[in-house]
This record gives sequence, structure tokens and C-alpha cells, in this order.
Amino acid sequence: MNGAVHGLEVGIHDVWRRYGAVTAVGGVSLTAGAGEFVSLLGPSGSGKTTLLMMLAGFEEPDQGRLTVGDRDITRVPPNKRDIAMVFQRYALFPHMTVAENIAFPLRMRRVGRAEREERVNRAIAMVKLDALAGRKPAELSGGQQQRVALARAIVFEPPVILMDEPLGALDKKLRQHMQSELRQLQQRLGATVIYVTHDQEEALTMSDRVAVMNGGRLVQLGPPRELYDRPADAFVADFIGEMNLLPGTLDGSGNGGCTVRTAAGTAAATPSTHGIAPGSAVRLAIRPEHVELVQDGTSGLRGSVTQCVFNGASTAVQVGLQGGATLRADVGARSDLALLRPGTPVTASWPAANAIAFPDIGGTPG
Repeated sequence: MNGAVHGLEVGIHDVWRRYGAVTAVGGVSLTAGAGEFVSLLGPSGSGKTTLLMMLAGFEEPDQGRLTVGDRDITRVPPNKRDIAMVFQRYALFPHMTVAENIAFPLRMRRVGRAEREERVNRAIAMVKLDALAGRKPAELSGGQQQRVALARAIVFEPPVILMDEPLGALDKKLRQHMQSELRQLQQRLGATVIYVTHDQEEALTMSDRVAVMNGGRLVQLGPPRELYDRPADAFVADFIGEMNLLPGTLDGSGNGGCTVRTAAGTAAATPSTHGIAPGSAVRLAIRPEHVELVQDGTSGLRGSVTQCVFNGASTAVQVGLQGGATLRADVGARSDLALLRPGTPVTASWPAANAIAFPDIGGTPG
């Protein structure tokens, strides 16, 4: 930690892991660049933690390869991988002080006393726990214990750090603070981080790229902005951020755009893929911040306000559309639209570039 740690590229090559008839991870391939922060994001059972456990060496893939730099680690024991792991539950030794907990990985590597003390002091300083070095874990807050776990992970200067929902036990405000501190620390270290979370806001805030998983498969891998603006399918659209998903039928397309017919009227969109045939069932995806509401409008989707919920900087206006679907629009908290009473007729519209029409596999048009 005299300077930046040199992170190494992490490669996951067509990896499979099955438990009986259940495929936990099915043919996943991705590469995290040296020094990159990549989050594995998905709901429970998506395979993200199983993938992390295989990288750590606590699980073995049924097929496929795992690499760190030029080294194949697929069958290498966990203690020989030179990889650090940070768990949600911290796994601190209760009988050891902060300094002793942090020194533990160095003792296991038989690092000499003088160098060990120097590295521990640097790690403690990096996580700002200098005044607490002599305390036991039970005397620390949750946030302080998490810092100890981080310091223990970085003290032997690993090129790769794996993190399994490390902030999950913290309250929201402390969690947001630790997200910022953890990202800054990773950037100073230069280590490669693979970070598991089910919290999409956390993944978008911290990551260089996000790997969205579902049902053991990698659905989309890209920078946070790309996943938010151009989700690969309806699952990613619904999982990343707030999204309205409306059933409809593709009416026609041309010049890169299309029109979608719904029970509440016709809306503009961009097709997610080429070749969606007119008459096909689609799901229309539009972010609440892109929905434009107009009273007494003549074009767009027709409905009426059902509820206005104040969220601080914005107000969420819920609209019951003709046909039974519900639409959310986020408007400025001081906008006149935020004062609309339930039952007020409105129309909703948006530019075609801000909405995506996804094929509704097996769906029926609304």
C-alpha cells in the first residue's frame, strides 16, 4: 500500500454450476479489467453469489475456467489464489483487537513483525480507524466493523477483492456513506473488485460496469448509464431503476422508431430489436421521469390521476390508464402537476427516443 496495488484481470469463461437438476450458473462468460469495479447484480437465486464463491474457491465449477491475470485458478485452493474476500457478516474474530484482526492475513503469510506492524498501521489509517486499534469488535458500530473487514482484506495488498453484499447489514444513511468511501478506497488501491449485490441503486452508484444476472444467466453487461438508458430486455428494464411496463401491440415502424397501440391510446417508442413484426405483442418501457402529463390533451395515453406522492425533490403522480394499466410520472415537487387531484383526466406522452418496445414473449397485447 505504499502506492497503488496493481489489479489483475479476472476472467470467467463459460462457467457452469449445477446442483442436481438445478442450474445455478449456466454458461456465464465475462471479463473484469485490471483495476475495474464490476458488480454482479440480480435477484435472489440469480447465480451471482455462486459465481463469487467459485471465484473465491469455495465452490468448483462443473465446467468452464476461471482466470486471474495469466493464471488459471479453476482448481487452485482458496488460500493459494491471492484473492481477498469481504462478507456481509464481517467474520471478525471477537477475541482479537482491531489491529490483531487486520494483522491476521499477514500472520498466516508469515510476514515479519516489523513489516506486519507497518502494513497494519497503513491499512488502519486508510479506513480511518486509528483511534480504535485496541478495541474488540463488540465495542464497534456496524460501520466500524465493516471498515475493519475492509482493512483486513486490503492489508496483504491483493490484486483482486471479492465482496458479497458487504454493506447489506448497515442502515441506509451509513450504507450510502460507505458506498462512497469504499469506491474511493478501491480507486486509490487500484485493485480489481467483483462486488455482489441485489441493490440496483448500489450497483449503479459504485460500479464501472454492472453484470445483470437472472436465472443463472448473464443477461446484460455494461456501464451503469447504458443499462439504465438501453436495457437489453424487459427484465433488465424492470430491475434497473423505476420503469413503467405497459402491454401493447406494435402498430408499425420506420426511421428507427415505432408506434405502439395500447388500450389507452397510441404511444411512440423505439424498438429494442430489428424485426418485430407489426401486430406483435410488446411491452412498452418508459421511465417515470420521461413521462409528460397534460390536462385535456388530445394525443397520448388517456387516463386519470389516482394519487400524488411527495418524494422531496419530486412528486410521483400515479395515473390509472384506460384499460386498467397504471402509469407513474415523476414531476417537479413545485410543478402544478404535483397538485392534481385524484380523478383529474390527463394524457401521457413522451418522445420516441425515451421509450423502448420489447417483444412480449408469450404475452398478449393489452
